[in-house]
Amino acid sequence: PIAGEYIHRTAFDIGEKYGKDTFLLINHFGTARVPAAFALKSRFDGFFERLGMRGFVDHAIQAVTRLLPSHLPRRVRQWRDLYEHHLLVRVSNDQVEATRTFLAEHFAPAHTAGGWFECDADEGRKAFLHRFAIAGAAIRYREVHRSEVEDIVALDIALRRNDREWVEQLPQDVERDVVHKLYYGHFFCHVFHQDYIVKKGVDPLAMEHRMWELLDARRAEYPAEHNVGHLYVAKPALAGFYQSLDPTNTFNPGIGHTPRGRNWQECNHASGGWPKGYSENA
Repeated sequence: PIAGEYIHRTAFDIGEKYGKDTFLLINHFGTARVPAAFALKSRFDGFFERLGMRGFVDHAIQAVTRLLPSHLPRRVRQWRDLYEHHLLVRVSNDQVEATRTFLAEHFAPAHTAGGWFECDADEGRKAFLHRFAIAGAAIRYREVHRSEVEDIVALDIALRRNDREWVEQLPQDVERDVVHKLYYGHFFCHVFHQDYIVKKGVDPLAMEHRMWELLDARRAEYPAEHNVGHLYVAKPALAGFYQSLDPTNTFNPGIGHTPRGRNWQECNHASGGWPKGYSENA
């Protein structure tokens, strides 16, 4: 396949409602207009924030888009009602027949409760555009529901390629502090974006660190789509790679919580201070 994008039903719903303006902007004007539109919105955001009206533009956009008819194809919305998990698969022309055959056999009624349908050109384009719009929908939700939402914990994780337990089950002490969980991602890579909309009054940083513990227990890799920066802890293999590139630690500003001192005297992997989940034998 060329692409395989996963969308959970909750992410579908949040994206449909709070990513509608992004969808319509790209659908009617193309991606080339997106930077200018975002820059214009940022200027208006700044203007109204100086007047003590933070979030006014987001509320206004939501009020307008709420009046507009649904932007998603009818069949796509019907399948949202039927299934919790959705996979968008794009294949090259020479793989169409093989894909049809596989899906027809795999989703035969005797084998599974799932199903599939082949999108026409408009359905396929809009389904993938909807997946794109979902990525920013949690931010809009936060801005519109400031009285209920503290912040967003956004993680991108990679599961093991043979990991069959890919549907996350949160413990109750975490679940109770979350308003919504948005799961979407690149299914064939086992890379998932997991956005947690955190309830008002809950410490999002503490929740993120709790999430790290759960991910370590699952042997997941994170972050999956960017470097560790100063936020995440560099695991031993990555810290060792940095040390091999810069043996005297001359250029390191402390990436991945590594020491800034000369000659790497206080490397965590040398002192045995790594969390258990980072051990290959854990």
